[in-house]
Amino acid sequence: MIGGNNLDINQMRYFIEICSCGSMSKASEKLHLSPQGLSLAIRRMEDELGCDLFYRKSSGLILTEIGQQFKTEAEAALRHVDNIYSLCSKGLKKEIHIACTLNLLSRLPSSLQQLLIFGTDDISVHTTENFTCVCEDMILSDEADLAIVYGDCDETLFKVTKLDNYNQVFIVNKQHPLAAKNSIKLAELANIPLIIPYDRCRPGMKLRQMFSEANIPLNIAFSSDRPRQIIDVVSANPKLGARIILNDVTEEDRHNLKILPLEDEEFLLPVCLIYKKGKKLNMQELFLHHLITDCY
Repeated sequence: MIGGNNLDINQMRYFIEICSCGSMSKASEKLHLSPQGLSLAIRRMEDELGCDLFYRKSSGLILTEIGQQFKTEAEAALRHVDNIYSLCSKGLKKEIHIACTLNLLSRLPSSLQQLLIFGTDDISVHTTENFTCVCEDMILSDEADLAIVYGDCDETLFKVTKLDNYNQVFIVNKQHPLAAKNSIKLAELANIPLIIPYDRCRPGMKLRQMFSEANIPLNIAFSSDRPRQIIDVVSANPKLGARIILNDVTEEDRHNLKILPLEDEEFLLPVCLIYKKGKKLNMQELFLHHLITDCY
């Protein structure tokens, strides 16, 4: 909170992101918030301030005169906050241990990869990859300070910040009978030989659960969480299908593969930043948490 009012730092970050993106919808995608939720947060901020920051036109949002002045002050305030985090972290050189789900690091934004590998001038970072369930155990046992993991986490155990959503799809060889389709229902995958993630992986657990709850026979050809291996094997085998993260498929891969989105339900894989619920982060951990979320 700022001063005696209810204006908080996140509201200002939301406002600046809307100004940067030029629209509520684009900003909501980048912030991983619903447009309705973001709009409500801005309305509440305007109510708190007692003024309108935007003209709401059919063509989009336009800053009011007060909104332009507020933008200048908000940017300065956020710079001050970032400087405070940085200042408080200096002289407290400590290695922060981050657990990361297997094969997730390479899918993260390049700025976040650099942060997890090299740390900062003031913070040493040690990053370990493992299954999501192991990463969660490391947080609960204080073996890791923060974790970046796949899937929805138990919010009774963890403080959770959603960073991103990955779009999952099924792929088949272009010679496969299902390649004639543009999308697929889960039932159409009954008894089709599939490559799916390991049962200890959150995506693998979720996929097995989906088939089980729908009473659809699941034919696991083999398990793997190596995207390049999965794509190469399906490209070479007309009888196989697989679950994959869409961004792992290159334009060149599409020459041999047919991408099949799932019709039945939203097939997204959340990426979350977590730490143990009830834990009070020290200034370095808080600063690193802030740097990680700012990569999105």
